[in-house]
Amino acid sequence: MKQHLACSTLAVALVLTACDPTTTAPPLRPSFDVGGGQGLNLHPGAFGESSLGAWRSHEGLPDAKGNADFALYLQKLTATSTNAAAFAGITGVEGLLMSELDLSWLRRSNDGWCGAGAPRWNVGVDGASGNHYTIFLGCAHADQSGTAPDGWTSDAFSPSVIAGQLTSLLGFSAAESADIVAGTVTSLAIVCDEGTDVGPGFVFLDNITVNAKTWTSPHDNGT
Repeated sequence: MKQHLACSTLAVALVLTACDPTTTAPPLRPSFDVGGGQGLNLHPGAFGESSLGAWRSHEGLPDAKGNADFALYLQKLTATSTNAAAFAGITGVEGLLMSELDLSWLRRSNDGWCGAGAPRWNVGVDGASGNHYTIFLGCAHADQSGTAPDGWTSDAFSPSVIAGQLTSLLGFSAAESADIVAGTVTSLAIVCDEGTDVGPGFVFLDNITVNAKTWTSPHDNGT
């Protein structure tokens, strides 16, 4: 599951790596971005057959602003092998210390999907050595011990959980793991690309958190 030189089709499409400069990737289009490009921003989107990424009202927990109770909806209603995905690209993370990266969301657990590969965090990292890595943090491998309201599950990746999985789960060597932990974040996205052949093909996420920043609705962009 580790990547060094080769780019997958999905990684290129999400602009998480730039290994092939001849490839034209679908743009990440802002959705309900009221942050004016300042601070951390979350942009839902999708590409390919039967895929959708968008905020949906009255599907989530109470919002920090307003009363629409938004949740982030990610959908891939086709086979996993189809070149398609729903995603949420997060901007403004460039330069964050990998050793301090703390990721979590609340997932609606009475429906939707949580697999080893999706929904997942894709984290681009420049190691201390200058080598680039892409880290995949899948829902099923999250720390699910946190508290959550009825019908929801907390899926969290603390710095210690991430560091531990680099060697035990993701196949990086001890030297590579140390290089990654000493590095900085270059890109971050949530990706849902497992389809209806393995599960329902969709998931609802809320209270999406990157370090001290939390999204409960599209209005939380910026700052």
